[in-house]
Amino acid sequence: MSRAHARRWASAVVGLGSLLIGITIFRTSLTDDEPYSYAFGHRIVFDGNFVRPGPFEASKLPVLALAALPERIGNWLGLDRRLAERALSLTALHTRERSYIVDNLPVYGGRLVTALFYLGIGVLVFAWGLEVYGPSGALGATLLIAFLPTLLGHAAAATTDAAATFAVLAAVYALARGLLDPTIERILLAGLACGFALLTKYSAAALAPLALIMVGIRTLTAEPIESKIRVAQAALSAVVLTGLVATVVLSAGFAFQHPLTNLNELACASRVMQALRGWIGGVALPLPYEYLTGLDQVLQQDQDRTAGGAVYLLGTLSEHGLPSFYLIATALKTPLPFLLLVLARPWRWHRRYTDLVWLAPIAWFAIEMSYGLNSQVGLRYLLPVFPFTALLAGAAWDHGRPRRWRQLATALGVLAVIEAAWNCPHYLSYFNQLIGSRVNAYRYLADSNLDWDQARFELWRWEERQQPGTYFLDARYEPRAGLVVVRASELVGVYDVATYRWLREANAHGTAHLIDSVGDAFLVFAVDPKVVLPATEAGQKSGPPGE
Repeated sequence: MSRAHARRWASAVVGLGSLLIGITIFRTSLTDDEPYSYAFGHRIVFDGNFVRPGPFEASKLPVLALAALPERIGNWLGLDRRLAERALSLTALHTRERSYIVDNLPVYGGRLVTALFYLGIGVLVFAWGLEVYGPSGALGATLLIAFLPTLLGHAAAATTDAAATFAVLAAVYALARGLLDPTIERILLAGLACGFALLTKYSAAALAPLALIMVGIRTLTAEPIESKIRVAQAALSAVVLTGLVATVVLSAGFAFQHPLTNLNELACASRVMQALRGWIGGVALPLPYEYLTGLDQVLQQDQDRTAGGAVYLLGTLSEHGLPSFYLIATALKTPLPFLLLVLARPWRWHRRYTDLVWLAPIAWFAIEMSYGLNSQVGLRYLLPVFPFTALLAGAAWDHGRPRRWRQLATALGVLAVIEAAWNCPHYLSYFNQLIGSRVNAYRYLADSNLDWDQARFELWRWEERQQPGTYFLDARYEPRAGLVVVRASELVGVYDVATYRWLREANAHGTAHLIDSVGDAFLVFAVDPKVVLPATEAGQKSGPPGE
């Protein structure tokens, strides 16, 4: 395959993925996190401040300002919602769904901005794969990441997960190239990429230790004709300069508001920040005040488990992080063809530098998230490692492999495409075949892995097919007989263990039976009328769970 053909195919692959994202954007309701994310971005664009008024905005960073730009531009152009109403009237959406989108139009506009990061991920994976493997491997890696359900789902939400995935990939790519040939242009580009990554998600701070690990990789994989000492010196110098540029970009992202911060000025609610204040409290750090304030709040919330709900895995709730959480979540929520291609990849000595560079963020994020954090509420936290995993899997199309193995890899890639298209728009709730029927998904994971309140549209359509008074949508604490519809995350007690405790007990005793799911995220139970209040006595509460 020529490079030109590979580029055309890659464009088609990313184009099809973008179409699936577009469908998902307008076929799903707002997730639990989107209102908070958008509110923070809106405050930056319209008010020019970075204050976080509530705990749910502690982790938000300036990249979210991009999501509010469509609203700002629309106001400047004098556009009103009637234009959107006319456009939506041409679709197959129901009246209630169209009204919901119009009422939340700014956030849906922000979703379109998030989708642009998906395009960027596809471009970078293809470009890096082309450098390492050539056309076939680059196309294979692009196909795998483009049709990864978890990425498709989060690229359709106005949150920071897709942006962080793009930014971390761009930063590591730029760093890897800069360490190989530390020119001023490459160092500047790496600094810009790292600085932008710091503006997307606090987990991107892992780029600091990763950069040092990459210095070690560059030194250890130096060619025999290179002096390891000189390579190490040049690499360290490049990383220091990259860090300086990144801090300037970070301050620029906060509009240079309070760019130097003394830790004695902060509340330092977390133990980590308290320890740092004890060591360097009198030093003015070249980091924005609001960046450090948010970091302190995030660390404190993780330390005290005051945000995000309990950790849920395999039917068990925990107030602390579980080391096996991300390993199991990855095994259950990644398409099997993707996993098989990663496990079966060939390793080549001449690729040792890039292979180790790709493995470094995978290993770092996996260990940090599994052992260093209590807040394990979604595979989305590990999403930045998947582009590197796809690049590793691209070796399945290595020209040194037998033709039949490359054909098998292509067949597996096609299966991944078909599966992704088939599951549209249920990407957030995607599970592979290891769990059997999707209705069983709540037994394994919850929260943003399954139910992030994204399936209201399908719930409303389900309601239209039911007779009034024959089902219950809000029976959190008091038993009801008949059909009871419940959010999966509420059923398992992620947010409040007392919620639907009666239903969990009835299900365990065989007096309530799961008979269906709606959009994967809502579960329909048939409750025995002999053991709870009759439906005719209890009355019905309307409105989707969570409202």
